[in-house]
Amino acid sequence: MLDLDPSEKLVLKVRRHKLVLFFQSFFLTLFVIVPPLLFWVSQQNLAIRGNNLALFASLYSAILLIGWITFFIIWTNYYLDVLIVTDKKVIFMEQKGFFKREIATLRLDRIQDITVTVTGIIATFLDYGTLRIQSAGETPEFVIASIPKPIKVKAIIYELQGKILSGHGF
Repeated sequence: MLDLDPSEKLVLKVRRHKLVLFFQSFFLTLFVIVPPLLFWVSQQNLAIRGNNLALFASLYSAILLIGWITFFIIWTNYYLDVLIVTDKKVIFMEQKGFFKREIATLRLDRIQDITVTVTGIIATFLDYGTLRIQSAGETPEFVIASIPKPIKVKAIIYELQGKILSGHGF
């Protein structure tokens, strides 16, 4: 997936917070659970006979298929969006759909500023937020949303940057 320089050490690998996956899957679960409940309520109130059950079963099969495909897309985007920090650079891989991926690389000595934004009560209690890394290069800013422990990630990146700039390295 990603080849690192043999002299490079992987320091940190961060994916989005699991709560993002949970919220997206929760609404998908509602999409899958509501049709049988509606069918059951209508069956209690109306006399559904004959082919109506077969029609519901075929439509619900299509709903389940759409739900499964949508969950696969959600999970793929969650799993393949990753921030990798090595002792020499920061790599952000973002999956956009099935067949498009953006990989941005930034050397640690090119980082000018790192900003952490934690917005909301849930984000504050569960310690996740947005990390913005600004550089002087072609890519002016990395924006990585909903990562866990963004302040810790920021501290690790600054510590590695300090070692690079002072000449000690790893």
